[in-house]
Amino acid sequence: MKLLIINFEMDDHSGVLAWQASLARALAARCESVWVLTERIGSFAPASNLSVDRLDYRPFGIPYRAGGWLLAQWRIARECKRRGIDRCFIHMNHPWGYRLQPVFRLTGIPCVMWYAHGNVSPSLRWALRGVTRVITSTPEGFRIKSPKIRIVGQGIDSRLFRVPAFAAERNDILYVGRVSPRKRIDLLLAVMAEVAKIDPANPMRLRIVGPTLTPEDQRYDMEMRSRMWSMGLQDRVEFTGFVPQEHHPGLYASAFLHLNVSKTGSMDKTVLEALACGCPVLTSNEAFREMLSPRPEFRLDSDDPGVIARRMLAIHSGMAAYPPEPLRAMVAGIHDQDNLVNKVMAQLGEVK
Repeated sequence: MKLLIINFEMDDHSGVLAWQASLARALAARCESVWVLTERIGSFAPASNLSVDRLDYRPFGIPYRAGGWLLAQWRIARECKRRGIDRCFIHMNHPWGYRLQPVFRLTGIPCVMWYAHGNVSPSLRWALRGVTRVITSTPEGFRIKSPKIRIVGQGIDSRLFRVPAFAAERNDILYVGRVSPRKRIDLLLAVMAEVAKIDPANPMRLRIVGPTLTPEDQRYDMEMRSRMWSMGLQDRVEFTGFVPQEHHPGLYASAFLHLNVSKTGSMDKTVLEALACGCPVLTSNEAFREMLSPRPEFRLDSDDPGVIARRMLAIHSGMAAYPPEPLRAMVAGIHDQDNLVNKVMAQLGEVK
């Protein structure tokens, strides 16, 4: 298979999308060749049969919206023909599902698109019309009914995220991800204020790990840091900022709990990464309802900070009930990258 991949970025040190480069390499290992078109090129480990180019929004200096899109399509179609591309995989960057619809029709290249998010936008509906098939992690990850949809689960690098060799004292609560309003950092601060009221002597500390990506994120980050100080939580909350993904397993090793209260509506990878490291989780994400049914105490059905705080304290005091290996077994072989690559390749092989 000669595969075209379209994604957001190729950067092993990306704040939130390092797994795009990892998945592209894993797919390249199963293909004759892979050509990646991406919006941002950073530092990534190469593969001999993988080439990367930046998506061109201004061909010959003409803005995309002023007609540059026609030139971009012509260039991509020409290069697909030259390279003998026979399949396309759009990884998360869904607008290219409709932008390249004429290319897919002209070249006869079938396209499989990955989308896993609760948001449904007009551009997503247009993309659905343009692609051959959609794959997603859970039913909640793609909320438009269509016969094109296939549920394939999620995929993390279970070789990187694994149970630590040595058990350490765990008093940290860990949030990992983008710092943005959608992630509800304000609720996390309110929860820690409740912990301070309920059990002032408890040593637990919240570490907020992740980057800001937009000016809105940066404003929100500053607002939350200011709120932390005004609430007197500076000894209980730490804004760690960006940490490269390869160091995340060490963070999970120091945590007794990964806390996730985002409302993305999709299967957040950080929850799976925590479980793969043997770290208990507490999440309000509805996409995990079925997966966490054997551990209902890991599911949040309330946004009340007091309810969440008491649940955290209960997990902290009962850590002996959560040995790491059974938690890892909820992910390994089910939601790991090797399994996802097999499913992606199977879907690419089926479409015509």
